[in-house]
Amino acid sequence: MTRPPTPAPAPRATDHRLLQWWYDRPVRTKVLAVVTLAALVSVVVGVLGVLAAGRSADDTQALYRENLLRVAAAGDMRAALTDVRIATRDALIAATPADAQTVLDGIPDLQQAFGTAADDYTGAGLTGERASTLADAEQSFSAYVTAVQDTLGPLALSGDEAGWRTANQSVAKPLVTQAESDIDRLRSLERSSGSDAATTAQAAYRTDRLEVLAVIAVGAALALAAGAWVAAGLARGVRCVQDVAEALAAGDLTKASAFGTRCELGQMSAALDGAVVSIRDVMDSVARSADAVAASSEELSASSSQISSAAGETSTQTSLVSSAADEVSRSVATVAAGAEEMSAAIREIAQSSADAARVAADAVGEAEATNATIAKLGVSSKEIGDVVKVITSIAEQTNLLALNATIEAARAGEAGKGFAVVANEVKELAQETARATEDIARRVEAIQADTGGAVTAIGRIGTVIGQINDYQLTIASAVEEQTATTNEMSRSVAEAAAGTTEIAANITGVSAAATSTTQALGQTGLAVDELARMAAEMRSAVSRFVR
Repeated sequence: MTRPPTPAPAPRATDHRLLQWWYDRPVRTKVLAVVTLAALVSVVVGVLGVLAAGRSADDTQALYRENLLRVAAAGDMRAALTDVRIATRDALIAATPADAQTVLDGIPDLQQAFGTAADDYTGAGLTGERASTLADAEQSFSAYVTAVQDTLGPLALSGDEAGWRTANQSVAKPLVTQAESDIDRLRSLERSSGSDAATTAQAAYRTDRLEVLAVIAVGAALALAAGAWVAAGLARGVRCVQDVAEALAAGDLTKASAFGTRCELGQMSAALDGAVVSIRDVMDSVARSADAVAASSEELSASSSQISSAAGETSTQTSLVSSAADEVSRSVATVAAGAEEMSAAIREIAQSSADAARVAADAVGEAEATNATIAKLGVSSKEIGDVVKVITSIAEQTNLLALNATIEAARAGEAGKGFAVVANEVKELAQETARATEDIARRVEAIQADTGGAVTAIGRIGTVIGQINDYQLTIASAVEEQTATTNEMSRSVAEAAAGTTEIAANITGVSAAATSTTQALGQTGLAVDELARMAAEMRSAVSRFVR
């Protein structure tokens, strides 16, 4: 009796349409989604890196423009102040008043150089302490130049060295000292501002680095989680198909995968379930045909025994025909009835043989179709193996990305410890994904091996069915010979019944007909035995499959 199929474990049903839509997507779409997610993470990391580099360049330009240039301008102001002091001293020690006047005439140019440097320092504008300090420096310098032009210059021209030194010590030197102090203060402010800008840039760099590490960690975790999810779905489908393939190789036709999705794995699962149902139907048909052939052979054997007995009695009675004509008539009637029964049995055998031949031909076709389906299953298993290789490659690249994130987190020090933990988790997820893909690869190889076993088993079934077909042809030939013999026997019995008065003259023909009948019945018995043996073999071959 055929048992209902036992479905393999199927994915848990869900009412969430979005998840069901995802489950129905092709395997290539799922893999490309994981790859796209990883690529998106890479793009985001690259964009953040470019933005961070741009901010760093802006900070560097601002440091150059606002600090280095101002430091240089302050140096120029200090140089102009020093040049004025040197010119004042040179005027004092000049050889002639004309030389002294020439030196003093160059002081306005030095004053202009100081003003130009002050303008360069001001730039786009100053506020706060810088503005007030610069104003003090300009005021002190202007006062010093005025003292040089009004006091020190005339003293130098007149050659009054003592008066020049007194005026320089009491009037000029305090102004120079104040101007130098103000300029040094400006340079100190710029150094402090540059240090603050460098500290700010370093802090911005650390922040940008932490942002990049965070994006890498989160993106890698998402990519690995998506990869693990896709790998788990593929492994679940492969296990369902593997269970059915192993059951088919073991001769169990009651198992069904029932994966229930519309992706390649779901289509392959449905095709395999259909193939198993077709094989089960063929096995049921073959079993019924074997039972019918066995029953017909039993009936034919009984009829042959009866006819053989009647023919033997006819042979015995031929020696007593002359004294027992009425007994001969009864024997002839018995033989005629037996011939009629044998004709009916032979017709039934012919019909059963034709049905068995048709079933055998159908079984051969179904076996070939099943063999082709399982071959397609092998090809699909190889494609799954290729997909697993792609997932393995993605897991390896993600593992490398997680390692880089761990190194960057270590460089970040205390600020990167949390990201180091995330990167380590990402690396473990990558290794788990790699192990899952290896398990899928092993299962795919097992499916391919089981598919080969199933192909071999179906090939053996096709061979047995072919032998059955050959035996059916042999039986049909024997039945045709038996039909001819039975017709001949019936004709002889009819002539005997019509000419009982001529029994004595035709007793030799009756004896020959009885002998021929006995020989034909012997051949029929051999054919019946062969038919019974083939039916037993057919039943044994089918019984190894659980239906």
